[in-house]
Amino acid sequence: MDKGDRGLGKIVVARRAAVYLALLTVAVAQPLLQLYGSSVAVFASANYEGAIVVIFSLVVLLVPAAVFTAIDVAVTSLHPILGMWVHRLLVMVASWAVVLVVLRNFSFGPWGIDMLYTAVIALVMTWLIDQRPTVTSWVTYLSPLSIVVALSFVVSAMSVISPPKAEVLAIEKDTIPQASSGTPRDQVSVVWIVLDEAPLWPLLTTTGEINANRYPGFASLASSSTWYRNVLATSQTTTDAVPAMLSGKWPVSNTPPVLVKHPKNLFTLMNGHMAMDAHEVATALCPKQVCNKVSVTGGDHIAFPGGSDTTAPDTTVPEETVVAVNRTPFMSFIKDALVVVGHKLLPKGLRNRLPAIDEGWGGFGAMDNGDFENEVVAPTTVPGPTTTLSLTEEKKQRANSTTVKQWESGGPMSQVPVLDEVINRAARADRPTLHFAHVLTPHRPWMLTPDMRRSSALNTDKRSNTIIDNVRDQYQAHLLQYVATDNMIAKLVTDLKRSANWNRTMIIVTADHGLTFEPGESKRAKINVKNAATLEDIYRIPLFIKYPDQSVGETNDCTASSIDILPTVIAATGIDAGWKLDGANLKTSCPVRASRKIVWPTGSHLLSTKFTDTVKRAVRYDEWIDAEGSAEDIIRTGQHGDIINGAVMTPTGPDITDLSWSLHHPEDFNAITDLSYFNDGEFGFVPAQVRGDLTAQQTFGPDVEGVLVYNGKAVGMVSELAGLKKGASASFRSTLNWNYLHGPPTGAGLEMWVVQGTGAARVIQRVATP
Repeated sequence: MDKGDRGLGKIVVARRAAVYLALLTVAVAQPLLQLYGSSVAVFASANYEGAIVVIFSLVVLLVPAAVFTAIDVAVTSLHPILGMWVHRLLVMVASWAVVLVVLRNFSFGPWGIDMLYTAVIALVMTWLIDQRPTVTSWVTYLSPLSIVVALSFVVSAMSVISPPKAEVLAIEKDTIPQASSGTPRDQVSVVWIVLDEAPLWPLLTTTGEINANRYPGFASLASSSTWYRNVLATSQTTTDAVPAMLSGKWPVSNTPPVLVKHPKNLFTLMNGHMAMDAHEVATALCPKQVCNKVSVTGGDHIAFPGGSDTTAPDTTVPEETVVAVNRTPFMSFIKDALVVVGHKLLPKGLRNRLPAIDEGWGGFGAMDNGDFENEVVAPTTVPGPTTTLSLTEEKKQRANSTTVKQWESGGPMSQVPVLDEVINRAARADRPTLHFAHVLTPHRPWMLTPDMRRSSALNTDKRSNTIIDNVRDQYQAHLLQYVATDNMIAKLVTDLKRSANWNRTMIIVTADHGLTFEPGESKRAKINVKNAATLEDIYRIPLFIKYPDQSVGETNDCTASSIDILPTVIAATGIDAGWKLDGANLKTSCPVRASRKIVWPTGSHLLSTKFTDTVKRAVRYDEWIDAEGSAEDIIRTGQHGDIINGAVMTPTGPDITDLSWSLHHPEDFNAITDLSYFNDGEFGFVPAQVRGDLTAQQTFGPDVEGVLVYNGKAVGMVSELAGLKKGASASFRSTLNWNYLHGPPTGAGLEMWVVQGTGAARVIQRVATP
């Protein structure tokens, strides 16, 4: 290694830069670009294509080595001796990264031990590079590996670097709708909504009906459509499941969800036959030239054929604003890449402290709290719905699709306006239009409440997922957001029934996949075929199809699959390109499949269960939360959940002094606002999910539970208190009744009470304030 004079010659600088480039290519660029090249969904979900994908690869390849070289040169030019040691330190860091990535799966105990033994190996590597010119030369000769890595990435990511283009075909004529039967197929519009992480069983009662008490929107849709209740999703991965339904083909796992891999799909089929109102979020199957603009005409005379007393305001987002947020910011994308690098380099003990990267396609860490808990001082304002359209001229505006980064930073609040606008345009369109929206709700993070306010996104619960209290708390949060999603389904049905477009519109509401809350199991990232019940949770999805001119609800138990939806759309619209599809037309045929194939990234399975098996899942989760109950019954869990009834709490025993408790972020209760999206266009804040800690100075029996009380009324249960031993501490999570959370704290504000016993023997006690 060079001990040189002040400053470095060009040859020495080049040699050192080559060493940095070689080591960092092996440690960082190669594993990262290999992963991203094989998972181009990350680019599709960020709305990245073309030159920016190449720029990203060059940044990953060159910037780390350039930074190391710049530090080396700068320090050496100022102080040669110090520069020599800085150079050795930089080589040590790069060598350590190489050792970490190579030995990632070899652990000898706690992460500290792993870091220590890899550091020792890195020190040996550094000494060899420093003292053995032959070794230095070998490392230098590896620097062209970066070119190989770059070319390999370009080949793998070509589908997003150079996506195919499609001509935007003109729509020849308008078809003013009439509210009458017998709609010609060439006048049919399609509204296709794909929900995300929306399993079927939460919608069901224990007898297999839609729970109209909790989900009036889905129940209303079912009463006017055909409910295919025996349908299966094809994959638990969005980027496989959505392309499968849009192409009508069985999925091949790990195929990029981009146009070049799925050229025959819903959008390319409808191009030139229907106006386009399409919104993808995790896929890129629609040619940008076709779907980057909403192209719809119509107006309130169609949405309100009987007249309206009010004129809906035009609240279209300015195009320049939409353009600015239509693509994930580059620095945010790089930040996500750094999280992925951490997962590639660090020992398991440290990887577990990083944000999860298997729950989305970017914005890692947002689900683990991130920006959400610090934004409770003001309501969230979202773009209002576009509710008026030009009556004579085609209205073209930037499609208000969201990127995954917007979803991660804005949560489900970013998804509601997208669906809202699609509904508004569908009710007003005056010609055949494809209204398609894939919306990431009720997908995590769970933040929405049934009254369309928002709560904080809690940190990922570090308690074991074998603890029932833990997974039940998460299930509650999921259900609250599912009910909020139901509000949008109710709006879809109500607005279109009122519109002159109801008869001529084909409505499809489905989901890409579900998820499971079975204790001890992965939500859906890992599939356990041996636990068949989880397959019902993950692969059973809703599918409702309201056919043109349909007015009476039907129930269908055919062995359907999500690949059947596109053939059914083709039959209803009469637009058929003659493609060979794997799916069947559900309107005129009943597929008979003894088993249906389900896939995941590392395997596949043939599932032969029936709808009755899904009902069993509703019965199973009914043990936690009443499957026949209302939205408020979601809160009434545990042994004493009935105490959350709106009554003012009255103690029947002395205050308890042997229990200490604290709440994370108690200041959230000072930030409650009553604004609601439907009424105000804003998501007011409500702390409907809270976390805290308990410490017992006595042993509490198994029938004892905590109750959170706000302004005198019980709002949430703390089942973690049951069985807590003297001297023990426990963390708790509680989901609160949003209906009782209005206005600032009064009196004692938020309190902890304790309840035990039943009937006349029930004892209710306040926990004394310390």
